[in-house]
Amino acid sequence: MDDQRINILMVDDRPENLLALEAVLISQNYNLVRAYSGEEALKCVLKNDFALILLDVQMPGLDGFETARLIRSRKKSKNVPIVFITAINQANEFVVQGYKLGAMDYIIKPFHPDTLKIKIELYISIYRDRENLEKLVQARTSDLSAANKRLQQEVMERIEVSERLAKSNERIASILESTTDAFFALDGQWRFIYVNSAAERLWGITREKLIGKIMWDEFPEAIGTSLESEYYKAVFRQKAVHFEAFLPVMHRWVEVHAYPYQDGLSVYFHDISERKRAEREIARLDRLDLVGEMAAGIAHEIRNPMTTVRGFLQLLGTKKECVKYQEYYSLMIDELDRANSIISEFLSLARNNTNDFKLQSLNCIINVLMPLITADAIKSDKNIIAQYGDIQDLLLNEQEIRQIVLNLTRNGLEAMPSGKILTIKTYMEGDEVVLSVQDQGKEIAPDILNKMGTPFFTTKNNGTGLGLATCYSIANRHNAAISVETGPAGTTFFIRFKIPNELRPDL
Repeated sequence: MDDQRINILMVDDRPENLLALEAVLISQNYNLVRAYSGEEALKCVLKNDFALILLDVQMPGLDGFETARLIRSRKKSKNVPIVFITAINQANEFVVQGYKLGAMDYIIKPFHPDTLKIKIELYISIYRDRENLEKLVQARTSDLSAANKRLQQEVMERIEVSERLAKSNERIASILESTTDAFFALDGQWRFIYVNSAAERLWGITREKLIGKIMWDEFPEAIGTSLESEYYKAVFRQKAVHFEAFLPVMHRWVEVHAYPYQDGLSVYFHDISERKRAEREIARLDRLDLVGEMAAGIAHEIRNPMTTVRGFLQLLGTKKECVKYQEYYSLMIDELDRANSIISEFLSLARNNTNDFKLQSLNCIINVLMPLITADAIKSDKNIIAQYGDIQDLLLNEQEIRQIVLNLTRNGLEAMPSGKILTIKTYMEGDEVVLSVQDQGKEIAPDILNKMGTPFFTTKNNGTGLGLATCYSIANRHNAAISVETGPAGTTFFIRFKIPNELRPDL
């Protein structure tokens, strides 16, 4: 059949009736199909789509009503308009039954040609409108389906991107959580949006208490410091900054790396307190070496004339005519002895060889000194506690260790008020033997703490500033390190002696 023309099915068992219909309906726009029975009409409906079916009511075999019912029962053809054709004397009895079966109209034979044409053209117009509407709906449905597919694809892609982003964020968070450096991120209003576990440990504050809070409100001590100025510089210039800063609340030195981004600032803190301590220790030891070398160079030249002067003062003190000046001679001799003692302290700063080092017990050396230390404590109404741990013997210079113990204990006793306790301990800590001297005096200020051990630095009115410097020098010669912890409850000096490999039982 011609797909450009509209199919109309004409069903009648009498050929002359079909010819009459064709004569009226013949048009280049219509494709008229004949069927001489209900059975033949059903076959045509199965093979082709029709815009209109003209169906005779009375036919042998399948009559028009049964044929219409079967056509209506098929999903594809249930909406095809059906117009029944019947004789005038039978119209009344068939009209109701025909409409019940879904007939759109009745044509009574004999029919008027123009009336038939007008009706058929009306039904064809309805068919065309419905077909156009169906095409429009189909096209719209197709567009909606395509749009829905695109939307589904976009949603799937976004979900996939979101999942990849979530996994990426998890990996980044895992990396930031595993690093030992403190890391935090701020938004454009200086509010915390991320804090890693290392930052929690450094600050001693959980991230839950910081997230969403303004940094300057939580850490007001940072206002006016290099932290504030450098952070603002990074944000305004949109350029990374790198600097070192001291955190007074945590008593830590940190290396800071601040990176600005469009919505805020991300910051890394690398703890360099140990490096700073090592740098200070190296500088301190360098100064000690310099002072010691200078002392060794000039001690002989100074001591010789001092010895001569002391000898003559003693001689004069025995003369009758000088007896009345005996008090002055004694004072001058005492001052010369004090000067000689200071020179001896200078000399102790110089590097010595290790010929006097012997394998011995640190506990034994301290125990021998306990009567002297206890006597000093009783004089000032203070108490001493000694706790000896099970420690390994060390290569020690007994005289120097006696000097360092007496220096630290006397400093501790002087730092405490009456009734307080000085505690001396020895114990093992890993591969180190530790000597600690703990007092119950006042906390040492940070600026003083940083200068301790520097030659000639003292907080005592009559001090030389060489006592602690000598302790540091002795510790260095024994491959030991001195560290200090101070707070409101008092101050503890730790001397950690490294056990040489040849003395370690596990090697």
